[in-house]
Amino acid sequence: MKGAIKSYLKGMDWAVASNVLVLSFIGFFVVFSATSHNFDITQPWKRQLFWFSISLFVMWLFSRIDYRFWIEASYIFYWVSIVSLLAVLVVGDETNGARRWIKIGILSYQPSELAKLSVLLVLARFIGSKTVELFFLGRLLLLMAMLGLPLLLILKQPDLGSALLLVPVSIILMYVGGVPFKWLTWLFVLGLASSPLVWHFLKDYQKERLEVFINPQDDPLGAGYNIIQSMIAIGSGGISGKGYMQGTQTQLSFIPEHHTDFIFSVVGEEWGFVGCVLILGLYFFMIQRTFEISRKARDREGSLLALGIASMFAVQIVINVGMTVGLLPVTGLTLPFISYGGSSLVFSYAAVGILLNISYANRRPVLVTGRG
Repeated sequence: MKGAIKSYLKGMDWAVASNVLVLSFIGFFVVFSATSHNFDITQPWKRQLFWFSISLFVMWLFSRIDYRFWIEASYIFYWVSIVSLLAVLVVGDETNGARRWIKIGILSYQPSELAKLSVLLVLARFIGSKTVELFFLGRLLLLMAMLGLPLLLILKQPDLGSALLLVPVSIILMYVGGVPFKWLTWLFVLGLASSPLVWHFLKDYQKERLEVFINPQDDPLGAGYNIIQSMIAIGSGGISGKGYMQGTQTQLSFIPEHHTDFIFSVVGEEWGFVGCVLILGLYFFMIQRTFEISRKARDREGSLLALGIASMFAVQIVINVGMTVGLLPVTGLTLPFISYGGSSLVFSYAAVGILLNISYANRRPVLVTGRG
């Protein structure tokens, strides 16, 4: 038993594990600063501690299970996620005109988080399989149908952020997997042509967010309010910030959703430019290390899965940070490992667990058998 634990700890990719733990540790303090003034017994920072403990167990569990198991079971998880996405449209709790959560007892579950991970698994298996030739148009159309179904259901909730996240990640995997660039160009053109259909699925408040993206001052007290307050908070932080729990925009709750979607503005206001660079540096190191795991993976499916996870985190970080500084429209995506949110944290740690298993497999010696 001790030998197995020692071997497991020795094979652990501590560069990745310690990085996400540090980010979660920082996230706890940021969430605490953003919510402690509410004086509520069910404050988010307390629930975040609970979900963090669950996430640690999930990461350990997924790191101990061979990643090939998840790839082999990818279609099962895919259809489970589809059923969940359908269920949330019927029995999900409605908040601000959107149905994104399913309550199970005292807990809530966000099906789009499972959908993101299951889509990565399906794409890694479908594209990475040696029996699949993506240069046939029929195969590509089947791949697009598999991707399009969860995208449409996520847009129906509506959850524009999660849908936008899956698109570039899928394109990266398809390109690396061998889909001709000219076909991807045609898909891009087709996507632009279908923009009116996507616009039809959006709620009025999401349309307003996109309309005020270019100039938030057109509606400073309405759709542009979040962006304006976020930029004020980050700008007022200066080089070193106002100090922990000293941010006026944060403590006086001028920034809506400052413990979830706009948590980076809390970092900018209280920790300043130095804090923002520190967090972005940690993210950069994690993504760079994940790409290295993908490069060294023993099989094509494992390589694509690691690449997909790295791309998912990278795109989500870019969208969230770009949103808070006014460079991208407000989409509702959280900042991985830092923003408050149980489903996001658990599935992010599940993805990290898979990465750790791929990395562990890379380090194990290859057994070569043969006749002497």
